[in-house]
Parts: sequence; structure tokens; C-alpha cells
Amino acid sequence: MAFTKINLISWIFYYNLIIQSFIASVLIINNWDNHYIINTLEYDARLYGWIAVQYTMLAMPIGMLLAVYLHGLSSNRAIFYYYIHQPIQTTMSTNDSYIRYPLYLLSIIAVLSVFYTFAMLKTNPLIAVFSGFDAESLAGLRQDANRQFPGNIYIRNIFAIGLTPILAYMAFAYWKLTQSRKDFLWFLLMFVASFFIKTYDLSKAPFIFFVLGFLFLHVLIQGGVSKKLFLFFALIAMFLILLAYYLVMDDVVLRELFSYNTGIGGRIFLTQAAGTYFAFEHFPSSSSFIGFASFSSFISDSLGLPHSERAARIMMTIFHPASVEAGLAGVMNSLFIAEAWANFGWIGVIISPIYVGFIIQLLFMFFLKSKKTPIMLGLFTYFSGSLPITGGINDFFYNAGIVITIIIFTTAYIIGRLLRMTQGFECENNFSSPTAIKS
Repeated sequence: MAFTKINLISWIFYYNLIIQSFIASVLIINNWDNHYIINTLEYDARLYGWIAVQYTMLAMPIGMLLAVYLHGLSSNRAIFYYYIHQPIQTTMSTNDSYIRYPLYLLSIIAVLSVFYTFAMLKTNPLIAVFSGFDAESLAGLRQDANRQFPGNIYIRNIFAIGLTPILAYMAFAYWKLTQSRKDFLWFLLMFVASFFIKTYDLSKAPFIFFVLGFLFLHVLIQGGVSKKLFLFFALIAMFLILLAYYLVMDDVVLRELFSYNTGIGGRIFLTQAAGTYFAFEHFPSSSSFIGFASFSSFISDSLGLPHSERAARIMMTIFHPASVEAGLAGVMNSLFIAEAWANFGWIGVIISPIYVGFIIQLLFMFFLKSKKTPIMLGLFTYFSGSLPITGGINDFFYNAGIVITIIIFTTAYIIGRLLRMTQGFECENNFSSPTAIKS
């Protein structure tokens, strides 16, 4: 749980649970929030939301402990420390010559997909920021880029948004392993592509979390980070947040920008948590419990069942229908128990934290018991900062993005294996210097 050894579990605890959920629960139950969304709610919604958050703080660790005990351990500390102090290993050969071919091909596809995403936008939001567009116009462009994207959403979501940052982490791990110029240039290309795709719709958080991912990666590779490096990443994150607000807001008032209930503070501490209490206010009074109807449109259509929008979209439609209709607002995401309540009521609230904690710990233990290769490090880093704790419970039952990501890299591994088998010998191809590789 040390900050200097930040990891998937501690990040979820400190950021998703403490910062984004628990602090808000204290402010809201005491009526200290004075927040534009939460002010519309009755006391019962505040109370039930507070109870749900406190329960989640206790139940998620119980689910995690169950997963640890399932592995025959009483703690994950020893296996975590063993993993982070191991050297990086190649995946299947001295220089991973064969596995690099499918990885390079995926990188080309990812970069082309980034170009495709921008080419399909009527107005480039990044250019609009520096072209005098006001905040309302930028909000409209953001929704157009996100929910009204005119191109193929699978190319954008899977290959551009999904693959590009993972490949950047993998390229960085390969560079740390080989110290070769080719791997550095590969990493640089994927980092730049990640910057553009993470900011293409003017969202503030995605690129910041992408950069913070290198903090996780440094811990996994080096065994930890210094306090100075941790502080450096924190300052970089704050700088990027301030820069983003400065670029997209019409009038920046410092007092409001740094207030706990407006600006940056309000966005982190209260706005992200508001959906939890909003769900208790409006389900089932304004909208019936959803059940399984919002899990997947593909599954619903295949089974001939009615499909529903997810809770976060329904809540935003209830809160500000005009903005949704005008394409200026998207969803009201919050802690996963909000969607658990909207789907199944108290049964969802009681079961979901234990289930989510169990799944998260299984994922954590899987990576810790896997071979420490650049490919696994890239996936480990990506999942460490991108699990949908403040997205929704649906994603822990069915997440097409995660399934497709696993299929893609499993396929890349199989292709690498087949290439090696058909050649029958190790092809070095001078991808990197053998003397630089750790055993």
C-alpha cells in the first residue's frame, strides 16, 4: 500500500475509493457539498448512498481476500514483492524476434486508426481549442467526437483508443529491456499516437491517466519509485489538469477552480461521486430497475430481448435532458454500486462489491504469477489504471473491450509461436543488442 510501490490494488483504494467516493460520502451525508447535482437530491438518497459507499469500503477487501485465499495464500505481499524485483524476461526467444512482427503490425494498425479517427471528425477538437471556440462549442465538439462519431466506432474504440496506449507501455518495457534505439523510436511513436488519441475528444483525464501509467510501469520494472519521482508525476498530473481547464474554459477564476465543490476539486471529489446518490434518488422512482437489459445490445439483439441504455446515460437524461438532446452531455458515471443499484436494487449493492473485489484480486494475482515479459507488463500497466471502478458493474460481467484486447494479444502470441516453429531456428535480425538483455 506504499505510495512508492503504487499498484493496481492500492490505486483503486486510494484514488477510486478514498478520493472519488469516501470523501464525497462524508461531505454529502453532512450536507457540506453545496454541489449543483447533489443539491437536487432528497436526504434519503444521501443516506442510502452513504451507506452503500461505507459498505463498499468493507466488502471489496473481503472479496479480495477470498481470491487470495483461493490461491492458498494469506497475503499477496510476498508474491508482489517477488514479482517487482524480478528482471524483465523475453517472451519466447533471445530477442523476441518473431513476436515483434505481430506487435509491429499492431502498432502500424493502431497509428493508422488514430489518423482515421481524426480524419473522420468534421472539426478537429484539438485545433478548435486554439481557434477561439467558446466552452459550449467545445462541449458540443466533444460529444460529436465521442457519441456522434461518423466513422467506424470499432476501428476507433478497439484499435485507436484501446490498442495504442497498451503498445506504448509494451514498447517502453522493451526499450528498458534492450536499451536499443529501435525500441526507443517505437516507444516514441506510440507515445505520440497515444497523446493524440487520448485527447481527441478534449477529455481531461485519459491522457493524464495514460502518463500516470508509466508510474505503475516503473514500479513493476524497477521495484518501486523514489519519493521525488512520485512527486514529479503528481506535479505533472496537476500541471496537465490546469492546462486542460485553462484551454477549454472561457473564464478561469482561481478561487472557483481550486474550490472543493467547483472546478478541479468539485470534479474529482463530488461530480464523480454524484451519480451514486442520483441513482438512489431516481431508481426506481423515475425509472424502473434495469436488470440485465443494459448489459450488451449485441446480446439483447441476439436473444430477441429488449435493450436499455445504461444507468449512467439514463441518469444524465433525467438530470439534463436538454443537454443530452442537444448533444452537449453524455453520461453520469460514478462508483460501480450506482449501476448495481440501478440494475438490481439492494441485492446488487450487497453482492457487487464482494464480486468486484474478487475479480480484481484474481486479475492482480494472475499477472503476479505470470512471466514478467514486456507484453505482460504492458497489459498489467494498462489494467492497473483503467478498471471501470467508477464506470459501472456491467463492465465486470461483460466487457467487450477487455475480451477483444485479450483475443488480439493472444493471437499475436500464437502468430509469433507459429513463425518461430515454421522457421525452426532463432532469427535474431539485429532487433537489439544481445549484450544489453538481462537474463
